Amino acid sequence: MKHRFALAVCLFLTTILSAQEVSLSTNLLDWANLGTANLQAGISFSRHLSLHAGARYNKWDFGSAEKGTAFQNRARTASLGVRYWPWNVYSSWWLGLKAQAEEYNRGGLFKRLETEEGVAAGLGMGAGYSRMLDDHWNLDFALGFWAGRAWYTRYRCPRCGRTLQREDGTPIRDAVKWFILPSNDIQVSLTYIF
Repeated sequence: MKHRFALAVCLFLTTILSAQEVSLSTNLLDWANLGTANLQAGISFSRHLSLHAGARYNKWDFGSAEKGTAFQNRARTASLGVRYWPWNVYSSWWLGLKAQAEEYNRGGLFKRLETEEGVAAGLGMGAGYSRMLDDHWNLDFALGFWAGRAWYTRYRCPRCGRTLQREDGTPIRDAVKWFILPSNDIQVSLTYIF
């Protein structure tokens, strides 16, 4: 009896898993954002739903602190979300929700010397269109935002270590704020579907 039950479970799981589609994608705009490496994996659960987990990583510093040209957009990001596809998974339009957390250090961008370093966590919404190129390749376009809470410290320059001060003279250290950002939710992604 135990062997029949185990066989039935294996056949059931094989049937379910064989119907799944798995994807890997990378956002080309993130690569253009100072070389931010990124990867997103997805798996479909039905004709209309898919689950996606993503990661982004940028550890690069640019310019020279001595010349006042230092800048960076460093980040470590992880996200988990679900997408609804009205037509079919990995085809045409989709709407999505996700949870995201990020450790970041941004500063010196656009000639601004201020740098912000911290941790952010929140929820996001997005929408996009997946254009099928052939049986395995898609080109995806997406636009969205994420909102949440950030815990941060602000510095006078990208690498000096001196904190900025409020009007009352106290340093902007261990501060907390709410945010709404487009961030990495502007995408032109290349997707491979297994």
